Amino acid sequence: MLPLPAPPVCGSGLDSPANLNGSSIFQGALNANSIYPAFPTSLTLGYQAGQQRFDPFAAGSLFANQNYLAAGFPLPILPFTLPVGRDFVYGYAQQANLTIERELTNSWKFSLGYQWTRGLHLNRPQDVNSTDPLLLDQNAFNAAASGLSVVNPLTVQAPSSSRAPTASTCGIGVILPGVLGQLGGCPAPLASLNGQFVSTPAFFNFFRPSGPNPSFAALIPGIPAGALPFCPGGAPAGYPGQVAIASCVGYPTGFGVPVAFNSVDAQLSNGNSWYNSLTFNLTKRFSNNFEMLSSYTWSHSVDDSTDLQSPLEPQDSRFPNLERSNSVNDQRHRWVTSAVFQSGGAKSGDSFFRHLIANFTVSPIVEFSSGRPFNVITGKDTRLDLGASQARPSVGGSTTSPFIPGVTFGVADVCLTNSGSTFTVPGFTTAGAGCNGSLGRNAFTSPNFFQWDMRLSRRIPLGERLKLELIADAFNLFNRTNVAAVNQLCDPSAGTTCSAGQPTASYDARQFQFALKLAW
Repeated sequence: MLPLPAPPVCGSGLDSPANLNGSSIFQGALNANSIYPAFPTSLTLGYQAGQQRFDPFAAGSLFANQNYLAAGFPLPILPFTLPVGRDFVYGYAQQANLTIERELTNSWKFSLGYQWTRGLHLNRPQDVNSTDPLLLDQNAFNAAASGLSVVNPLTVQAPSSSRAPTASTCGIGVILPGVLGQLGGCPAPLASLNGQFVSTPAFFNFFRPSGPNPSFAALIPGIPAGALPFCPGGAPAGYPGQVAIASCVGYPTGFGVPVAFNSVDAQLSNGNSWYNSLTFNLTKRFSNNFEMLSSYTWSHSVDDSTDLQSPLEPQDSRFPNLERSNSVNDQRHRWVTSAVFQSGGAKSGDSFFRHLIANFTVSPIVEFSSGRPFNVITGKDTRLDLGASQARPSVGGSTTSPFIPGVTFGVADVCLTNSGSTFTVPGFTTAGAGCNGSLGRNAFTSPNFFQWDMRLSRRIPLGERLKLELIADAFNLFNRTNVAAVNQLCDPSAGTTCSAGQPTASYDARQFQFALKLAW
């Protein structure tokens, strides 16, 4: 049925589809009281006086052992679960390295090395029961075409009473009040919608592979055979009836048994990582009151699973392999040099200047390194999977950040079916509903890091065996601001500018430390 003509703006009831913030999921969600007047208005959670946390084993708790199912207590948003994959295995690494060393003089040498590491079976959280954005958008389109107000495809609610067609909207006949309706009498150019359905996504658990929401099963009466033209076999009462209705209208039917969960964030072991590096070391052994170690590393780390800082899950759990990118710990360049400089001692009869500079030790440590990658997310549930921590914007658009020059951001525009092909639903996918951002994971790099630490000490003889050492340490001697974290949010639907990349935390400023050391 795609592409479909856009429903008329005037009188269609289609609110701004740009308002897709996942935080509004409870607004307009399935209201059981309006559908089933006998729905209970209170429940006991098993809370006892003095308890400080929820007790899942409390006597009479409606949520212990999923008692809400037997009680017929409908939950628009089912609980989530965090299982471990049945074929989970612990990760391991394959490593290889080759190093060549060469002595230059009696005290100088250098080494050149290559390191390779391959990580396999790494842990990766993944929602294996993800929503279907195509069905959600199509359902929202049908609802808008019938004159219903649509703010978010997740919060569509089928009407409880039939609606007659108008000059600009389809009519809708109620099949199950508040659950399912069928369009009819659609005017041109919406005539292709005749016979299509409008449903409450929460009832069908947002079209997840696990099928309908079983917490509503006890409230569904049976439908006799022949009562519905599109479902000639009818539907029995309870959960089998839910499955039968879902099958008749082309929604997921589940696995034959009720699965009373929404997100199933499985801990899987299908992640991978790749690391390659070249290292160069220059070393001088201590001689002539001087020693030094200087090391430079070029490296590149790539993975598809280790970023647990902001998204927690892939942007689209149906296609986790699209997450392959630079690792959060990828650091292309790192140079560290440390040295020890000592002045010689002074003997009786030496000059005043010789005594003045004697027994000093200067020990610098200098580090310069590239910044690390960071992710940019929108903070909105554009993917329609009831999660707002993993969605990314698309590249190209009218939104810019002064902290990431030369890049523009736009609303998500990669809209994928469960098979991986693209789809379009007018009025919704153009606003990013049900779509992924084209921006890759960890696409940007934070500012580089530079720090100079220094120790200055002097040993003062206080006799033949007693020595006093004065020590002064300076950390970040030049008081350089080194960025530790940046703002990761950029929502193109919120305006033409955002603050992604703006520093939000830094490492320690300059610090001093003093000590006395007595040796005998």
